[in-house]
Parts: sequence; C-alpha cells; structure tokens
Amino acid sequence: MPILEADLTSTVRSFARAGDINNLSFMDHADRVTHIAFHLGKELGLKEDQFSELILSALLHDIGIVTNDEQLMLADLEPKRGVVSAHCRRGWQLLKPVGLFASLAQNVLEHHDYYSPELRIIPAIIHVADRVDIIVDKQRYYLWQVDDLLSYFSAKRGTVFHPDVIDALERVARIPGFWLDLQHRNYQFTNGHYSFKRTLTISELEEIACLMAMIVDAKSPFTGAHSQGVAAVAEFAADAVGMSPEEVRMMKVAGLLHDIGKLAVPDEILMHPSGLNRKQKAVMQQHPYHSFHLIKDIGPGAEKLAGWAAFHHERLNGTGYPFGLTASELDQKARLMAVVDITQSLLEDRPYRPAMPTDRAAAILRNNVQAGHIDQELTELFIGHLDEIAALLRRYS
Repeated sequence: MPILEADLTSTVRSFARAGDINNLSFMDHADRVTHIAFHLGKELGLKEDQFSELILSALLHDIGIVTNDEQLMLADLEPKRGVVSAHCRRGWQLLKPVGLFASLAQNVLEHHDYYSPELRIIPAIIHVADRVDIIVDKQRYYLWQVDDLLSYFSAKRGTVFHPDVIDALERVARIPGFWLDLQHRNYQFTNGHYSFKRTLTISELEEIACLMAMIVDAKSPFTGAHSQGVAAVAEFAADAVGMSPEEVRMMKVAGLLHDIGKLAVPDEILMHPSGLNRKQKAVMQQHPYHSFHLIKDIGPGAEKLAGWAAFHHERLNGTGYPFGLTASELDQKARLMAVVDITQSLLEDRPYRPAMPTDRAAAILRNNVQAGHIDQELTELFIGHLDEIAALLRRYS
C-alpha cells in the first residue's frame, strides 16, 4: 500500500549528508560532488532519465565508506588502474539488493575506475566530480584555483579520466557562477525540476530503512545488529499493544531508522569501548536530533515517523533529549519506542558489560517509571514479555 509521497533526491541527499556531518573536511561532500556532476551532465547533454540516475548515483557514491578514517584515506588516494576500491565494492553490495537503488549499484562500483572505451558515462562523470571536490582547497577563493585544477585534469585526460568529461569540465570551469555556487552551497540540482518524486510503499520504505540500519550498525564493531534488534522489538511490542498491521510495520521502520543520526557522531565516540564521559555524552546527544531531521526530510507525511523513531531519548517529565519534550508531546508510538530502546540496551551485550538478566532489567525499567521517564502501562506490558524479548534479541547478538 502507498504510505507517503517521497522526494527521492531529498531522501537520498539527507542520508548521504549524514556521514559528512562529523568531519568539517568533508562537509557536504555528497552534495558538492552531485553539484559538479549535475553541471557536467548538463554540459554533456544527458537525457532526463540519465539525470535521475546521475544525481542519485552521485549522492550515493560513497555509501560504502564505513569509518571516518577510511574517508580520510580515500581523500589522498588515487586508485590504481584495475583495482576496485573497497568502498566501491561495499557500496555495490549494499545497493544491489535494494529495489529502488539496484540500478545505481554499478555506477557506485565503477566511480573510481580509470578511463577505458568501455567505461560508461555516469561513473566517469562521478569520478571527475569526486576528484574536483577533493582537490579544491576549501580555505581559498575558488576562482583563483581554476587554472591549476584544469592543468591537473588535462594531464590525465584519456588515461585516468574520460576525455569527454574533461572537455565538459574545461567548458564548465570557465563559468564563474559554477564555482561560486559550489563555494556558497547554492547547489543547482536541488531545485524542483530535478527532484524525483514518487509514492513509496511500506515495503520500499522498509527496504531503504534496512539499508540505512546496516550502514549505521557497521560504523562500530560494538553495535552489531543493534538497529535490527530494536526494529524487531518495536514490531513485537506494537503488535502486543494491538496496533494495526500497517502501524506495526511502521514501528519496525522507525526502529530501523532510530539511530540514523549516529552517522553524524565521530567514530572515536561510537567505538568507545567503555562508558562515555560528560563531554562525550554531550556529543552523543546530537544523534536523535539528526535522526529526526533526516527522517522528516523523506517527504510529506514523514514527520510523524521521524518522531516515533527519534524521540527515544525523550522523557515524560521533560528531562530527556534532544528536544526536552513532555508527556503531552509524546504519543503512544513515541512512548513505545522509548521503552523499546531502554529494554534493548538492558538486554543486549555492551562492550563494558554483558546483557542483564530479565529480573534486573525489570527492576531498572520500573525505576524509570518511578522517575517519570517512561510510560507505566507500556513498561508493564514489556516486563510481562521480557523473556520473549530477550529470546528475540539473541537472534541479533
């Protein structure tokens, strides 16, 4: 069944940007590469359907990057001819099973390939666009760099880079507005004419959510299948409280997406092997804020889903984060996700402690109720099913 009208450009752009937030050196890298690719594609006379493929592929080109260290390493890397970078192959593997994005997987796989007559034009464009963004010095006025940049690409024309794309770059690079838009974040591909809107079904939305959950959980060796586990518990609990089948599936999607904002948290905090100190906790507190804004940008109707997913650290007495919401602002689904998240954290292994026994988890859950943090009725329902929930979570450990 159709669930919401989604702008795929906006959806993919939001998720792609999440991984760029935690390092200022790569801020907006996906957007910037797409801006450059858009102008090159326009200069090369791509057709409308090719533009759709180019823009979505450019936004997703680095989806296979797992850690910030890998991102930094790639910034200094010019891959060798015939060698497929690990992040290209990983991106291909992530996208291939996703119906909406399967047709883009090959572009992601090939986006660092050296020129050959067989190289298709879309990955060739993305390769050039990616290198332009890496080479440009973000601290200097862009128009002062044009000649040096063109000299670099001209020397590699027909060997590393597709000659037609370099010809297009030489024409585009002589237009000051191209660089000024890039420097001042006026990305032309974001205007309405180049947005790709379609109605998503719950199944398609769940596919995208599963993809993002895998990426989030892969960021740290300690998280394993955490998002999958939260989604399974949310689905179980939603059914137990009598939600409709459609609501149950949406709660599963919310569970899959609840930690998407962790893509904006530095790796050293995500991978910290013990409890966080005060400053580290403050940094971690941004993740549900980013989750909310990333999910609501999927399209009209997504704001409720964003709340169900992202309000899992809010508390009924207003002491939660990041928005300090109170009981009157938290509906049943948001309250349910808060109990899901706490229950999951108690019953799963953490790097600094093993999973808790269910009797201890029940005591902590009741303490949270008494403190005014979580819903009493929903909590007692969870406590009545803790053995089943623990068994369910063991599948994801």
